[in-house]
Amino acid sequence: MMNSSLQLGKIMGIPVQLHWSFLLVILYIAWAFASFSQQVLGRSYGFGEIEPAGLRWAYSLIFSLVLFTCVALHELGHSYIALKNGIAIRSITLYFFGGVSAMEEIPRNPRLELQMAFAGPAVSGILGLMGILLATLLDEGSPLGIMLWMLGLLNIILMLFNLLPAFPMDGGRLLRAWFATQMPYIKATQRAASIGKLFAIIMFVLGLFSFNFILLFVAFFVYVGASEEEKATQISVSLEGTRVMDIMSDDVHTVDPDMTLQDLKEHMFEEKHRGYPVMSGDEVIGVVTLSDLQRVPQVDHADTRVAEVMTRKLYVIGPSEEASAAMMMMNKMNIRRLPVMSDGRLVGIVSREDLVRAIELCSGQD
Repeated sequence: MMNSSLQLGKIMGIPVQLHWSFLLVILYIAWAFASFSQQVLGRSYGFGEIEPAGLRWAYSLIFSLVLFTCVALHELGHSYIALKNGIAIRSITLYFFGGVSAMEEIPRNPRLELQMAFAGPAVSGILGLMGILLATLLDEGSPLGIMLWMLGLLNIILMLFNLLPAFPMDGGRLLRAWFATQMPYIKATQRAASIGKLFAIIMFVLGLFSFNFILLFVAFFVYVGASEEEKATQISVSLEGTRVMDIMSDDVHTVDPDMTLQDLKEHMFEEKHRGYPVMSGDEVIGVVTLSDLQRVPQVDHADTRVAEVMTRKLYVIGPSEEASAAMMMMNKMNIRRLPVMSDGRLVGIVSREDLVRAIELCSGQD
């Protein structure tokens, strides 16, 4: 599976990843800042006089990189509070719309969630005030002063945007935490998600009437974010206390890397499985699925081996980990099953069907 994010390094022990879409917005902001500075600021403050043009573009690129460094610091604000309270952070990913901290769990303690949700906007607010203050201390027309003033203003805007009472923004989490002081966590999430969806619908209608495509995109983003948060919370609460070992299949059927795809297809028909771990001796060396099989033309099945088409990059999970962690990993990686490993040995396999069945049982559904 192709990884769409590039790991830049670690901060506070947290992997910081760059999504490919982030590169597009970096270039767009650099272009927008360069154009704005030349056409508008250049007339009043001489910003457009920075020559040659390549130097002006370099200055604009630095502006966009510093801006998204501020976005990363916003996410680190959340992460610092989480780590301080013993909540692990898997990664921070910078997307075109901002940053996302992947936490091992969302705290059920309303007070702690309030602190974590508020930390990010607080960082943005502090950065915004610092930028504006430093800009006032410099020459009003200097390029550095203008850049600091714009960075300060954009950080204030980022703070206000994130305080909107809608998932996946921090304001949605603040709203849920407040509701959770008065009602069960799932109901609090549902109510906060409903308010977020209402905001999204209002923004969508306004976007349609004003032909504002950015507002339409934000509305879509907010609506999907609210729906996903509601669904993820339902799953997490339903699977609470359930471990991978409780739902995995320990009778694991595996295949040999030298098996032909023709034999694999017959194997799948016979056992009615859509995927298998591939074993070489006692070592798991890959996973082969129905999708891998279907990518090869039928006429080549007899001459193609499993080792040639299997996925070699393995995503595995331990038997003592939470079942909800398995669901999150499958959703993130867009896979349907995970080998379960203990001390380097294959002890089971957990599939999406196992998880759905567990959710239905734990939720009391038929």
